[in-house]
This record gives sequence, structure tokens and C-alpha cells, in this order.
Amino acid sequence: METIYTIVGKNIREERKKSGLTQEELAEKADISANFLGHIERGTKRPTLDTLKKIADVLQTPIGTLFATEETYKLTREDLFVKRFMSLVRDRKGKEKELILKIAKMILKKPARK
Repeated sequence: METIYTIVGKNIREERKKSGLTQEELAEKADISANFLGHIERGTKRPTLDTLKKIADVLQTPIGTLFATEETYKLTREDLFVKRFMSLVRDRKGKEKELILKIAKMILKKPARK
């Protein structure tokens, strides 16, 4: 079973790579040692919340992202999509709303088998 520290470490590594930063670059910008960052990414050292906040700020990601498991992230993304879609539909009237719902049904419709 993964610990919260290994989850946080994996998420930091993933976000760092998405940002195109090396461990050394992230560590320097977060004002920590590259060695310590390596330990954090492997889940072998326990960073303080202040350190995690610095890392999240450099990565330009909410600190909660660092704690998210794969399941949490998927649910969050799906929930966000549903909320955005619902607000799009809710803010429209008449024909516009009908058209949006018709398009959504077409998208969700399974393709016909050949």
C-alpha cells in the first residue's frame, strides 16, 4: 500500500516533469536542496506543509493536486466537466439549450456497428 508520502512524491515528480523542470531547477526555485527534493519524490522524507506550498507555487498547481490519488483526480476532473457543462446549459434559453442537449446526446451516443 502506498503511503501519503509516496503519493505526494509521485505527484510532485509528475507535475515537475509536466513543467519541464529538473529536480535541481525545482529545488532551487523552491529554496530546498535537490537531494531533499529527490527524497521527497521517492517518499523517503517527510516535507513540511510550508515546503509543499513552496513546491506547489513553483509548479503553479494547487497544493491539493499534490495529495490527489489517481481516483480522486479522475473524479475531480469528471465532476468539473459536469459542472461546466451544466452551467453552459443552464445559462442558455430555448433553441440554444435544445441544440446543446442534442449535440451532447450525439456525442454520448454509441457508434453504429458495421
